[in-house]
Amino acid sequence: MDYTKLYAKRALQLERSAIAALKDEAKTVPGILSLGEGVPASELFPVEELSIVAAKVFKEEGREVLQYGDGLGGLELRRHLSRIMTKYGINIEAGQIQVTSGSMQSLDMAARLFFEAGDTVLVEDPTFIDAKNCLAMTGASLKGIPCDEEGMDLQLLAKSLETDSTIKAIYVIPDYQNPTGLCWSDKRRREFMDLVAKYNVIILEDNPYGEITYTGKYHKALSAYDAKGQVLFMGSLSKTLSPGLRIGWVAGRADIMTQLSLVKECSDIHSSLPDHALAAGFMNIYSYDGHVVSMNKVYKERRDTLVAGLQQLLPEFTFTVPEGGFFLWLALPENVAEYEFFQNAIKAGVLVIPGTPFFVNKPERGYVRLNFTGLGPDDLTEAVKRLARAYQNMIK
Repeated sequence: MDYTKLYAKRALQLERSAIAALKDEAKTVPGILSLGEGVPASELFPVEELSIVAAKVFKEEGREVLQYGDGLGGLELRRHLSRIMTKYGINIEAGQIQVTSGSMQSLDMAARLFFEAGDTVLVEDPTFIDAKNCLAMTGASLKGIPCDEEGMDLQLLAKSLETDSTIKAIYVIPDYQNPTGLCWSDKRRREFMDLVAKYNVIILEDNPYGEITYTGKYHKALSAYDAKGQVLFMGSLSKTLSPGLRIGWVAGRADIMTQLSLVKECSDIHSSLPDHALAAGFMNIYSYDGHVVSMNKVYKERRDTLVAGLQQLLPEFTFTVPEGGFFLWLALPENVAEYEFFQNAIKAGVLVIPGTPFFVNKPERGYVRLNFTGLGPDDLTEAVKRLARAYQNMIK
């Protein structure tokens, strides 16, 4: 029986993550070092602290957190998330925060609320791979807007908004973007919000990396400049506390949040309340901000190790040093084919992610995305040596 004939048309548009497919090619290589996966360092997870919190939670409120609860998520956690958002200049009540099972669910909920076939969503080009699939699942079309060193190109954005009446939303990651590591300037954020305020569009602001800063500086979110209630802010604890807890959130104006809560009810009633209690309990007993600061010190050292290695061993390659986040976006020399470099890197024992799958439009040159948070300094140094060997094997 051909079950594919029973699939919804929108499901047939889904493609397996390019990252998952590329990782499969590396599975058979013994001792491979991965610069490909965008993961936090598991050795930095507060395992002992969360063990203590878990015992306390289940002893003191076990029956409550194991029962059905508030569809918005745990109130205590939402109060903590409201405080986190003040770092970005956002002041919002806990009642306007919907806790989700990670920021991908936040995006999926927003996409199902707003988009259908015939709609257009503007995205940074390149953009987050999994967001492309999530948005396309609704039947909407994606249009990529390039960025410069300060953020999205506002001239091209203005032209698109002026000429295309099907545009319903703009999806962006202004803080240390995946895959490029780009952080929008404060000036560009203000100008962006001044521009979009002229149009009837929703802004989906995805911010999983904003707290991963190597300068100690937090940037005002787009939401902080929002005078019309256009922005839905999506945050996550996956990069700062634990991706396994699956805690994200979305916040915005009250009427939109009411509709989003109805969408979530269709998915899972509410996210895991024990996880909410664990995260809130950790923040009650321990210093969440202190945990983030100490983690960022480790990641900064790892970033610096990767940067020094690339500058020394691959001077023909170009990049901008990221000031936060998980990724470095490496531009290849013009004579180096992206996928060929990926394959040679695998043979040399290191996994990188080619840049093309992140783009909506065809890129003019080759790139690879490098993650530096998942490996220690010694492994990062060895990984760059292997990349250099891969490059030398290609040009000799």
